[in-house]
Amino acid sequence: MEQLAISVDDKVASTGARRRSRAGKRPAVAVAEKDPVAEVLVDINAASVDHSFDYLVPAEFDERAQPGCRVRVRFAGRLVNGFVLSRRQDSEHSGGLALINRVLGPAVLVEEVAVLARLVADRYAGTANEILRDAVPPRHAKSELKFVDEGGALARHASVGVAGDPVKTVIDWHAYEGGHELITALGAREQARATVVTALADSGPQLVADLVSCAGGHAIVVVPDASEVQRFAAILEDRFGENVTRLTGEQKPGERYGAFLRIRVGQSTIVVGTRNCVFAPVDQLRLVVVWDDGDESLAEVRAPGWHAREVAALRSLETDVSFVVAGYAQSIEAARMAEQGWLTTVVPGRVVRRLAPRIVTSASSRADDPAARSRIPRFAWEAISQGIVTGPVLVQVGRAGYLPALSCQECRTVAVCPKCRGPMGQRSRDAGYQCRWCGHLINDLACTECGGRKFRAVRIGSERTAEELRASFPQIPVVVSDSVNGVLTSVGNSPQIVVATVGAEPHAASKYAAAVLLDGDAQLIGAHLRSEEQLVRRWFNATALVRGSAEHGVVAVTADASHRAVQALVRSDPSGWAVRELSERKATGLPPVSRCVAISGPSLAVLEFLKSCDTDPAWRTLGPSPVDGSGRTPAHVRAVILAPGRDGPKLAHAVKEALISGAGGTGPSRVVVRMDPPTVL
Repeated sequence: MEQLAISVDDKVASTGARRRSRAGKRPAVAVAEKDPVAEVLVDINAASVDHSFDYLVPAEFDERAQPGCRVRVRFAGRLVNGFVLSRRQDSEHSGGLALINRVLGPAVLVEEVAVLARLVADRYAGTANEILRDAVPPRHAKSELKFVDEGGALARHASVGVAGDPVKTVIDWHAYEGGHELITALGAREQARATVVTALADSGPQLVADLVSCAGGHAIVVVPDASEVQRFAAILEDRFGENVTRLTGEQKPGERYGAFLRIRVGQSTIVVGTRNCVFAPVDQLRLVVVWDDGDESLAEVRAPGWHAREVAALRSLETDVSFVVAGYAQSIEAARMAEQGWLTTVVPGRVVRRLAPRIVTSASSRADDPAARSRIPRFAWEAISQGIVTGPVLVQVGRAGYLPALSCQECRTVAVCPKCRGPMGQRSRDAGYQCRWCGHLINDLACTECGGRKFRAVRIGSERTAEELRASFPQIPVVVSDSVNGVLTSVGNSPQIVVATVGAEPHAASKYAAAVLLDGDAQLIGAHLRSEEQLVRRWFNATALVRGSAEHGVVAVTADASHRAVQALVRSDPSGWAVRELSERKATGLPPVSRCVAISGPSLAVLEFLKSCDTDPAWRTLGPSPVDGSGRTPAHVRAVILAPGRDGPKLAHAVKEALISGAGGTGPSRVVVRMDPPTVL
């Protein structure tokens, strides 16, 4: 094993040598008699040192330097943090070993999570240290005090789990095809893996709570964001009490570390949180549930960019933990796993699907409707008018703001910023034109093609939509939930119109009386591979917020009624849509059928990385091609390497070797490398 740590016997730098000669020879330090060698993973984010190093354990740290604890060690001339992975009697390193400088707290890293970190790092061409930074929260010494004994070790608690027998469920699992078999397997403590498409009439949190209950109350529930954590935790706490712990990145450092230690010592065996909680060290873990796995929030934005669904799958693969992917829609990745036989598919039966809200489209409107091609056609106005009589109405739009995109009224050329070539928009009726990328404000904008000074709306945002609705329904309150005005988490049951961008829809206490889904055609022709998939997922999530057909709930969809995405919503069949989309991906060889890596950065640096990467001739390389976006320069490009799914480990190894060789670059010439990014094309 290559050993870079400075030895106790090694010569130090000249300055240090002079100081040592004046101070005299350092006295010998006694080391532990039993297992004096500690295997330490140092906190260094470099692919070239992505392995453990051996250190000697001083006798004074013998009791505290246990596997899983944080330590302070000297590495390449400076003190860094690290985790002790194991203790043993001998070292494979033939030279001298450095001493552990300090022990930082109790053992917080369990072996299962350490092994999982290595598996995730290998899959995503990252380092185990990068994964452990996400898996174990930063230390907060004050929060440790109530979890450690007098010797500084964690005080373990007996796991509680779920008391009572038999297990009670809220959802009618017999109404789901394969549902009864799933909960029976979980109740019998057998390993089960499934993708569950939740009926639109059923409660997602209640369905997940049923799964957790059947698993004996030893589970991790991963949801996309903090608002979903609040919603799911409320249901879980109502059924399981104090045995539920919330773990999110939005918590304060002390609160988050305290929640982590509560899980680590066994005080809590049910964890609900955002993506990082998939690594939670739950005692006797039996189930991991990932809710709405198609949401991009479940993908880590920092290197190496792992996805919670894939981490949960790896955890289930290496242990006997059950794994369930659930949501109102089905992701292409879940459909792929089901096709391979790794997941069983659980879908609502015909009876429960009929309880969903009634879907109306342009096919339901009158043939002589003069407003049939308008943004809000007659059938959508009727849904709003009838809905506000009995409760709130949701209006989903594609963009925030007033007029997010403009084009010339004469030649239809899209208006762009003269400084950065970004899209020009308008923040309000009386405001000037402003670039959405750099913020450049122009009061007198001219078309770059014909010089025209009159512009029309290409896209209409939430503010303009709310303005039109206020004019049409002056007696009804209209509220906006988006990134500009703030995202609402909930609204009351009084008659009101809620205009929300996709993904920012608040929940109504007794569900919405109606919903109108606007701008579908524009979103279906999005610029990336997953545009349609994301829209289908958001449509089903929004439809689940509406009352069922028995309460006269209605959802109006203004997109082309013949489009397969609209038909999937009409039939309440997201699983069928996912299967058809997967068949097209197989024909084109696009993810998730293939594994991929995206390399972005300066043009020369990307080309150099591609040369350094040992690719197979059978793999495909797309690009490099220019990358548009805020702050990008013409020289900023991206290349994508596609490999068959079976070559995934080989692709990850090739990328890792290129990073080890230094092909990733530094400073301005640095490239960003991501394995299987959510928006690859």
